Amino acid sequence: MDLFNIKNNSIIFLSVLFFSLNIYSQQPLRVGYINMEYILSNIDDYKTANDEYDIKLNLWRNEIESRTKKIELRFKELEIKKPLLPDEVYQNLIDEIDFDKKQLEEYAQKRFGPNGDWLIQEKILIQPIQDEVLAIVQEIADKNKFDFIFDKSSAIIMLYSEKKYDISELVLKSVLKQENIENLQLSFDDDRKKALEEKIQQRRDSILKLKELKMIKRDSLLRIKRNNIKNK
Repeated sequence: MDLFNIKNNSIIFLSVLFFSLNIYSQQPLRVGYINMEYILSNIDDYKTANDEYDIKLNLWRNEIESRTKKIELRFKELEIKKPLLPDEVYQNLIDEIDFDKKQLEEYAQKRFGPNGDWLIQEKILIQPIQDEVLAIVQEIADKNKFDFIFDKSSAIIMLYSEKKYDISELVLKSVLKQENIENLQLSFDDDRKKALEEKIQQRRDSILKLKELKMIKRDSLLRIKRNNIKNK
């Protein structure tokens, strides 16, 4: 589908939607929009997760590319040696190369197939942050009585939109505020844990010191007792 058809379909969809809802609604619709790409690009956790995601995908791509080149090189070398090899030896070596190619294809499918590891990593690293943003969008929509909130960076084409309907900054500030609260809580928990560990260590030191004093006292009493025995 070309861009013209996408735009036309989006406009028709939105027009029909708003027209239908206005027929049955006594009040004007409250509509807002966000730019999800802008919001995510300003969240440090998302940038870190995205970098980690890209690193893993690049490692897998490089591994597949390296193994592919090695297989191709083996095949070229085998073809050069073919006139010097018995047919049975040549066929066995070809079978080995074909087996390695099949193994590599299965590995590539495991990594980049429809249900591959790339999708699992995306769900682990990136989706939780996206879900957090969507949850905050939902919260803002409920609080401010929005009927619709669209994503400007999605497939829906927005040919024109007034800035006053853009709530991206509001969503971003809410996300960052939530992150700051969580970081403060983690910091508080870390401080509390550290203080508790220090108290436990102090308690252990006190017990150890008390044991040492008791041992010193016991040794002192034993020496006195021995001396008394000698003097008798």
